[in-house]
Amino acid sequence: MRPPAVDTLATIRKRGVLRVGVITVDPMVMRSANGEFSGYSIDLMRRMAQEMDVPVEFIETRALFMMQELLDSRFDLLATGLWMTTERAMIINFSEPAASEGVHLVASRARAGKRLQLADYNQPDVKIAVFSNTAQEKLARRLFPKAQVMRVDGNELLPVIQGAAHAALVPTLAPATLLTRAPDKLFLPQGEQALSHTPVALGLRKGDPDFLNFLNTWLRLRRGEGWLDERAAYWASQAPQALQGR
Repeated sequence: MRPPAVDTLATIRKRGVLRVGVITVDPMVMRSANGEFSGYSIDLMRRMAQEMDVPVEFIETRALFMMQELLDSRFDLLATGLWMTTERAMIINFSEPAASEGVHLVASRARAGKRLQLADYNQPDVKIAVFSNTAQEKLARRLFPKAQVMRVDGNELLPVIQGAAHAALVPTLAPATLLTRAPDKLFLPQGEQALSHTPVALGLRKGDPDFLNFLNTWLRLRRGEGWLDERAAYWASQAPQALQGR
């Protein structure tokens, strides 16, 4: 691994561009057919860049590579609805939370259509998909100790859609967006009621306290004026329509 950047703010000013790593996570980061980015995290980064008086460049990455590419300085920070975990905090630094996502149980109509209560999923024959090494995995093991927890390193809804799992635990600002991926195959047993909440934050390299202080200050200012809540509410209501056009 390369050593962390000493002064990311100085690097951004010298380069004249804010480079932001993103992965598509609805409704945090979405990408249209013509390649245009939109979403909650995109709004935050565009406003931050505007206030820094530099343009912003979004660089798409993948979940398996995003932290290593951050350490390799492919981009200045990660802004993609990044879940805060102890394991990740040993490798990178997190800003203060930029939002809080509800963790929802999304189930297969074919395999779990008659399972409407949480207790129905705490059974030895039930498989619940979760993203590996996340708060969702810990939550699944706590709420459903008898069930089989299926750890995945990609889209945790895919095993549910394909019929390999009965359900998945998925964090999102907008539960309705989860069903738009396969409305004929998925449903929300608990409706839009979240089982838990997980904080999401901006990710940056270690060893750069000035950049961390800048990000936290910016988030506090935007939270104080109510703008973060306003954008979160907007994307929670708009994301289903945005997804239909992808």
